[in-house]
Amino acid sequence: MIDQPSRRAAMGGAFATAIALGVAACGDNEHSSGPAQSGSDAPKSPEASASSHAAPPAKISVSGLDEGADGGAIPFGQTVTLTSSEKLKSLTVRDDDGKAVDGKRADDGMSWASTGLIGPDASWSWKAVTAAGAVSGGKVASTAAARTVRATANIGEDVTVGIAAPVVVNFNALVTDKATVEKHLRVLVRPGSKGAWKEATGSWAWLPDSAPNSEAHFRTKEYWPAHSQVHVILPLGSLDWGGGVTGRQDLDWKFNIGRSQIVVADARKYNIVVYRDGAKVATYPASYGLGSDPIRNTRTGINVVTEKLKTVRMKSERYHYDEIEHWAVRFNNNGQFIHANPDTVEQQGNSNVSHGCINLSPKNGKAYYKTAIYGDPVDVRGTKVKLADTRTELYDWALSWKQWTEMSALT
Repeated sequence: MIDQPSRRAAMGGAFATAIALGVAACGDNEHSSGPAQSGSDAPKSPEASASSHAAPPAKISVSGLDEGADGGAIPFGQTVTLTSSEKLKSLTVRDDDGKAVDGKRADDGMSWASTGLIGPDASWSWKAVTAAGAVSGGKVASTAAARTVRATANIGEDVTVGIAAPVVVNFNALVTDKATVEKHLRVLVRPGSKGAWKEATGSWAWLPDSAPNSEAHFRTKEYWPAHSQVHVILPLGSLDWGGGVTGRQDLDWKFNIGRSQIVVADARKYNIVVYRDGAKVATYPASYGLGSDPIRNTRTGINVVTEKLKTVRMKSERYHYDEIEHWAVRFNNNGQFIHANPDTVEQQGNSNVSHGCINLSPKNGKAYYKTAIYGDPVDVRGTKVKLADTRTELYDWALSWKQWTEMSALT
């Protein structure tokens, strides 16, 4: 671990005052044409007047300074506020690389606050200019992280996903200060790629920790608006997740929401209906999981497409089958797909006989496969077994909005 700078080094120059120049000149009696004067009646030289009215430089104090930590460094993962003893004309702050740090000077000109957070083991340099033109400078340092971890997300840069796709962040470590982390996570959305950005109407939810990892999902209250763009801003490399653990880097990226495609899969009607951008575009006869066996029931609830496989091996020791199937679209981690199955074509449209998957004919299976993308909702209805958290990776939409928001660390 790199040693932190001492308080003197971290704050060097913060309280230094400029040395006044131009000491008052002594009188030259040899060249004086009148009697010597003293006291308040004696005229003062221009140099003396300048010295007595020299503008004092700003003394800058730092909020959140921990006198007992690392020689006076600021705990990382917080905003920085610099307060001045004099009214400021400007205050410029630069990071370790010399890049300007975003911030805002108060209306009264007496303080400056950073827009973002100071990361671990950072050193920011500041230069203050008072309204009277006096200049001073100094530095502020932050504490080091105890551990850095690489967090990952489920959706990549510029990827196009369906309207039910949640944003999933795997922290690859246990987050003990979930509220602080969640408070700084932002998700913005805009129509198309040129509209105005606005905060997405949604909520983060922390799934039960699978030690040693924490996982958070962002789900909108309603489906994402079709044909829109999403901007995710996660300052994970600046935040303290608890106990000095932080991210290896910030995550900041954009992805796209494609057309709206919703599959309504009703086991009582023995078909699936595909709606695209609000219009019905296809109805395919189907066979669902055998209703008399709860283990084989297709799960009722809003499932989410997570994977597509042209060819997949399906095997079950319980039911003694080992088969190769085609045009498989996974919508549930309990081994449930919408896929082609030529062996059940006679039952498709009139009875449910599968082991939990939704069977289509080879022609219909291929046609649907070509249209599906990650994040499409598959709304299964009419079966006795409901979708639950133990049955699939993305059960986000199986929960009511009230249930979902109760999983936020900020409620």
